[in-house]
Amino acid sequence: MSITRRALLALATASTALSLFAGTAFAQDNYKEKIRIFYDTFNTNDANLLDQILAEDWAHIPAAPGEEPGRDGFKKQIPGFATTFKDGNIKIEDIVQEGNKVVVRSTYTATQAGPFMGFEAKGRPFTIMTIDIHEFNEDGLVQTSWHLEDWLGGLFQMGAFEQ
Repeated sequence: MSITRRALLALATASTALSLFAGTAFAQDNYKEKIRIFYDTFNTNDANLLDQILAEDWAHIPAAPGEEPGRDGFKKQIPGFATTFKDGNIKIEDIVQEGNKVVVRSTYTATQAGPFMGFEAKGRPFTIMTIDIHEFNEDGLVQTSWHLEDWLGGLFQMGAFEQ
C-alpha cells in the first residue's frame, strides 16, 4: 500500500494539531496546581514567588488602596500585609477550573497585629473567606485576578466596631 503525498501531509498536520492541543490541555491542567504559588506567597511572606505566577502587567481587580499597578506594585504590599496580620495563613478550600480561568475559594486566618483600614489592632484572631478568579494568559501566567474578601466580617471579629 502506498501512501500519497496528500495523505502524508494530512497525517503530519493532524499529528501537529494533536500535539499542540495536548500541550495546551496539559498546561491548562496544571493551572490548578500552579495557582497555589499565589497563595503560598502569603503563607511564606515571600513576594518573589509572584514572579513565577503573575504576568508583569498583571491586573488586580479591585486593587488595594494605594497599590501600584502590575506585579511589582502588588509585591510591595506583601511585607506590610505580613506585619499587619501575624501568623497569617491561607487555606485553599476549593479550586475549580474552566479553560484558562481558575476559581479559588479560600479562608484566611490571622491575628491583627497592626492598624488596618484605620482601625487599631486589638490582637484578636479572625478568619475570613475569599473568592478569587484568576485568568491565565498564553504564557501560562496569571494576567488578571478578580477577588472578593469578607473584610467586614473580619473587622467585626477584630473588634473594630466595639466602643
